[in-house]
This record gives sequence, structure tokens and C-alpha cells, in this order.
Amino acid sequence: MDSFKEIYSAYKHRVYFFVAKYVSDEEDIEELVQDIFMHVWKYRSKTDSLSQTEAIIFKSAKQEVSNFYRKRKMIFVPLENSQNVDEEETSDIEKKITQEDQLQKIEDLLEQVPERSRDFFIKNKIQNLSLFTIAQENDISKTAVEKHVNKVLKFLKANLSLFF
Repeated sequence: MDSFKEIYSAYKHRVYFFVAKYVSDEEDIEELVQDIFMHVWKYRSKTDSLSQTEAIIFKSAKQEVSNFYRKRKMIFVPLENSQNVDEEETSDIEKKITQEDQLQKIEDLLEQVPERSRDFFIKNKIQNLSLFTIAQENDISKTAVEKHVNKVLKFLKANLSLFF
């Protein structure tokens, strides 16, 4: 149980942002993240290392996003509900605009951090590269990369209370 809590704590934000790249509705994202961690819970005994766990998490994430779109493709909306669809589309557009504004704020804040720290943060949190891989690419310790990433996270948390 404790090992699962550690896995959840370590990956919850990365999985959330990974899913958010493909799905825009907040409820859908949360549901998919929950499904992903349910899958990890079921198969936690079959993993021996952290890299296997990470592989299972992101493979599950890709599968869940694919399944989500496969299911959505099959949903039928009756004509009498077409007005509701228009209202939902307007709501979705407003959500998209809000998300774009928030992403712009994050991008502006990222411009304020040192370039090296920003690069490590983007590689780790957005491109999903492991700290170890980034450290090897830059010929520095994993701890040094982790400190750079954490410095950016602290900066973002301090300036974006709405996300954390």
C-alpha cells in the first residue's frame, strides 16, 4: 500500500498533464487519471523496478486516452438534444480559452526562470524524460537535475496558486 502511495505521489501530476494534452474536459481527465492508477494498482505486483512502473503508467495512459476517444466516437446525440450540444460547445470554447490563458501564464513564468532549469523542467514534466536520462544527457548528477526541476516547480507553485 505504501509503495502505491509513493507511486501515486510521484506520478499524479505527470499523468494528469499527459492526459490533459489529449483531453480537454476536466471531469474526463480526472476519470482517465483514476482509471490509469486503478490499472497500476492491479499490476503493481508485476513490476520490479521504477522504470517498469513508469512504463506501465504511461502505456496505460496511452491506452486509456485511446479507449476514451474510441468510446466517444460511438456516442450518438439525438436531434432533440442539439440545442444542448450548442450550449456544451460554447461552454467547451470558454473552457478552452481559460486553459489557453492559464497556459500562457505558465509560459510567461517559465520565461522568468534560468534557461537550464527551464530546459530540465520541460524535458522532465512535459516530454516525460526521466531525471536519470536528463542527467546522462547533460553529464551531471540526477540530484542536480532534480534540484533544477524542483526549483521551477516551487517558482510555479508560488506564482500559480490556482494549479497547486
